[in-house]
Amino acid sequence: MGDADEKTYTFDHLIRQRAKDEDQTPLFAFPKSALGVTDYELITGKKLNLLVDGAAKGLIQSGFTPVTDETVVGVFSVSDLDYLVNIYALGRLGYTSFLISPRLPPSIVANLLTSTGSQIFFHAPEHSRLAEETKKLTAHALQTFPILVRSIYDKPNDTSPYFSRDIDPITEQNRRYIMLHSSGSTGIPKPIHYTNSRLLITKKTLYLFNNHVPQTNSTLCLAIEAAKPQIVWTVPYVLKLLAESERGIQALTMCKVVSSSGSRCPDELGDLLTSRGVFLGCLFGFTEASLLFTSLTRPRDDKAWNYLRAPPHVQPYLLMKPIASGSPICECVVLDGHRGKSISNSNDPPNSFHTSDLFIAHPTIPNAWKFIGRVDDRVTLMNGEKVLPLPIEGRIVQDPLIKEAVVFGVDRPLPGLLLFRADTEEAANLSEKEFLDRVWPSIEDANSKAEAFSQIGRNMIVVAAHNKKFPETDKSTVKRGQLYKEFEAVIEESYARLDGSTGQTGALILDLHELESWLIATFQGLGFELSRDSDFFSCGVDSLKVIQVRGLILQTLDLGGNGSSLPSMLVYDSGNIMRLSQTLFDLRNGSKSEQVDELALMQDMVDQYSVLPKRNLEAIKTTDENVVVLTGATGFLGAHLLAELVASHRVAKIYCLIRPTATQTPNSRLASALEKHCLAYLINSPKIICLACNLTVPDLGLSPSIFSTLAAETTHIIHCAWNLNFALPLQRFRPDLVGLQNLLRLSLTTTSRPEPAQLIFCSSIAAALGTSPPALIPQTALELSQASATGYGRSKAIAEHIVEQAVRDSGVDANVVRIGQIVPSRKDGASKLWNVNEMIPLLVRSASIIGYLPDRLSGGDSCDWIEVDAVSRSIFQAAGLAGDNGSGGLDGKFLYNFVHPRSFSWKHEFLPKLKESGMVFDIVGFREWLQKLRESEDDLAKNPSRKLLGFWESQSWGGHGEIKFDTDDDATTQWLRVESRAVDGDLVTELVGAWLKIW
Repeated sequence: MGDADEKTYTFDHLIRQRAKDEDQTPLFAFPKSALGVTDYELITGKKLNLLVDGAAKGLIQSGFTPVTDETVVGVFSVSDLDYLVNIYALGRLGYTSFLISPRLPPSIVANLLTSTGSQIFFHAPEHSRLAEETKKLTAHALQTFPILVRSIYDKPNDTSPYFSRDIDPITEQNRRYIMLHSSGSTGIPKPIHYTNSRLLITKKTLYLFNNHVPQTNSTLCLAIEAAKPQIVWTVPYVLKLLAESERGIQALTMCKVVSSSGSRCPDELGDLLTSRGVFLGCLFGFTEASLLFTSLTRPRDDKAWNYLRAPPHVQPYLLMKPIASGSPICECVVLDGHRGKSISNSNDPPNSFHTSDLFIAHPTIPNAWKFIGRVDDRVTLMNGEKVLPLPIEGRIVQDPLIKEAVVFGVDRPLPGLLLFRADTEEAANLSEKEFLDRVWPSIEDANSKAEAFSQIGRNMIVVAAHNKKFPETDKSTVKRGQLYKEFEAVIEESYARLDGSTGQTGALILDLHELESWLIATFQGLGFELSRDSDFFSCGVDSLKVIQVRGLILQTLDLGGNGSSLPSMLVYDSGNIMRLSQTLFDLRNGSKSEQVDELALMQDMVDQYSVLPKRNLEAIKTTDENVVVLTGATGFLGAHLLAELVASHRVAKIYCLIRPTATQTPNSRLASALEKHCLAYLINSPKIICLACNLTVPDLGLSPSIFSTLAAETTHIIHCAWNLNFALPLQRFRPDLVGLQNLLRLSLTTTSRPEPAQLIFCSSIAAALGTSPPALIPQTALELSQASATGYGRSKAIAEHIVEQAVRDSGVDANVVRIGQIVPSRKDGASKLWNVNEMIPLLVRSASIIGYLPDRLSGGDSCDWIEVDAVSRSIFQAAGLAGDNGSGGLDGKFLYNFVHPRSFSWKHEFLPKLKESGMVFDIVGFREWLQKLRESEDDLAKNPSRKLLGFWESQSWGGHGEIKFDTDDDATTQWLRVESRAVDGDLVTELVGAWLKIW
């Protein structure tokens, strides 16, 4: 092609070379007529050069003189022949064309033009109104011009010399020829520069679809059949349209290669096409760093179409960085040195580009990675669970009635789904109910492959009106953040309906028997086969399903205008269908159900979860090794306890029972937690064995062989894991109580020593904060009525009684340590970050929002907080692991209070320390502070202190004396006595400093 010895320096030079080729293979093809689909016109290099020359002369006649300095002009149009010829003509005159997506609104276009200094804006004739709006919004003077149309630049009879300008080829090759911009899927689009030297063209005819014609299965099939391409380059949305008919699939099978890029191709769609003989592959790259991965180069018998591999010249410049230590999910980081990387956004590693794109590795193929989503795609629920929306959405959009599906639910109790109808007459003519009925099987199928917390309830689906537009990129991918803002009202309304805050309830009136039948059917619809007296929790009804059922009750049943009084945990509180139906029946009729006696319920729970098997004394052996089962190792106290256990020569092995999550294995969860607590060095200890567990089942979710190993080896159990949430009702703590019961069972089955494995249960002073002040709390189990009014406090009190009863009736060797408020250690190198979601940090944070703090705490002004390492050492001592012979435990005492023996004043010592640390606030009475918090910003993301508003409203804040805790002066609590108080020294300043870094 062209002169063999002629070197190409610029893109315009390349166009001129193609005009000289003896072999005039068409460079590309466009439909010739305005609405054509199959009437392709082939454009050769000679023809293209002639058209570009005509356009360059046309621009000069319009007043555009050639330039030598870089001059950026905006170009706004769909991709057609006029668009390309104008860009190439501007390049021939020396201008840099900034190619702006025609999907962008005037405000964003103006922002891009302003940021690049573009004073000239070319637009397609149909975009004249947008050009005028953009002109008004641009910060500087902007000239707008319509792009040249073919009647101006196509002059086949022109015999004048071709236009040329003198250039320095070396300088010119490093000049910007065009500029693109990022998609804006995560924010404002950003300009990206392409110099002449970065551009390339291949010797293949490029057939382009007519962008003036709508994309449908029919038009796409016609275009492919007419072009008969070897390769189809497209996006998943187009593949979805083609896969809707046998004709479309056959059209793709005739191609040598089908390439999908621009967004994640759903597994179901790709698997379907691959199974039908389509050689499907993916390209993965982006404007900022060019091509990074492909699966197009894999062997043709390799079916792993969705596992991408980096080309050899790119591989050295990619770092697949785990999102957390040990996590299988990795973020792709482009390293310095990759020639395709045009920008950097991080110095870790130096001059790198963190893509925010997430991948998982193929289990057997090395360096093969599957794209699963973006960091900012994940929908994090209120409880911290992270929903990965792309697999769910990808399955649902395979339904021919659906154009797009978007999961929502950030900081909400459960996820929802926004559906957009396909651009078909069938989808448009269906009512909302008919539409939902038709697509529901697709949603059910997606739910069947998703984790329980990710599943979408029918009552959380919003169907958009026909032809309702949604924000999308040029790649036909949703701009998720922008969509959430645009549809904020309907999303808010869906949750308002769920919690009954709209004031509207259903109209269905049922008698008591009919209510029971309706509830049974409702639970069946959610996958639960229940009888009228089945216990909800025991049958696996989780908290998200509880919220869903409550929402269905509000939306369906006539509650006599009393829907607003429906408790959030009504289902759990009722326990079974029989009691739930009675409650609903009485609520509608205005009669008050006999309220469940909370103390009686607490005692019932004690009785239920104290039932334990007899100890089997067969196969008992004696070992000198101490083997510890530890729960809660990912928590603040648990991590420091793990450090004590690892450091002890008396401990041979530590089994950490850890609940896995959707994105992290037990090992990676532990590694992340230890890193957060500045204890990362522990993860390499050979003593630690992480086990994925489920404490709510008798075998702890372990395999029979692993459970048998635990029973044979365990000598100590330290139980720290508990749901630390003051806002939850008592019924929500049943899983924690079941977990305690199962660990007590484990202790009775151990055969490592004649006596059962010793169990240390970590309780809380919340089990005693309901005591009427003034009071001195003894180191014994208390009356259940002395627990705080929270579900958390009552659950801890119940647990203390369960352990006491197990010791008394079943021969369990167990002790309770009732722990006060824990603060970070003042030790050098220790993490000073006090969990921002705990009560005290949330209370302190309110000062930065409302400018006030209360003058006292619940229970009084005294604070007996203790540092975490002192508590962990004391528990270690209580477990009998400190002495050389493994002795030194609680010396016959069942329960200890672990609080600091020397308290300090909240008002007169702690609050002044906060001010010394730089915080600015006024001190007011509690009721005034609470009122200001009620009136403050209700967005929990901006004002997280409001998370505990209900908890603080339920507390007693009177001034009737203090609640203090008795402590003994013996070896077990020696560490509590020697530690300084939290307000002594610089600890408060360090705590505030750590908070401010993340607030």
